[in-house]
Amino acid sequence: MESQDLRTVMAQWATGVVVVTTRTADGGRHGMTASSFTSVALDPPLVSVCVTSSGATCRMIRHSGVFAVNMLGSDHREVGRRFAGPALGDRFALGDWATASTGAAVLADAVAWLDCVVAACYPAGDHTIVLGLVRDAAMPRPAAPLIYHDRTYHEGIAR
Repeated sequence: MESQDLRTVMAQWATGVVVVTTRTADGGRHGMTASSFTSVALDPPLVSVCVTSSGATCRMIRHSGVFAVNMLGSDHREVGRRFAGPALGDRFALGDWATASTGAAVLADAVAWLDCVVAACYPAGDHTIVLGLVRDAAMPRPAAPLIYHDRTYHEGIAR
């Protein structure tokens, strides 16, 4: 299986869009858009996110030991795009960002967010599965979620 062929097939899987954030070594903020995120367990409360092993996000999450997962609403398309591409300027200039108890950034008007400490990291090919113990969570506002399917953002079902 060629990686590009797998990427094309996996584009048919619809998924929610999140921005994963963490603290930098100098106390700053870092984040990236992700679609490989899932709930793992309720007791204890665990979630996972997959990040490129050689990337800055993986390195920073390992160093800080914390991360937050910000679930985007359908009106957050630009936030999703901004954190998905190369960092051009301050990604956090778009949106109203607060700081969670771990020090990771949370989007004040996200559909929901989770504040986590790293429980474990598992190598998985060219990615690392980061397992997070959820320390805090909130649902700032009800909104239709931002969905990613076939390399395009879509509005999810409104509640």
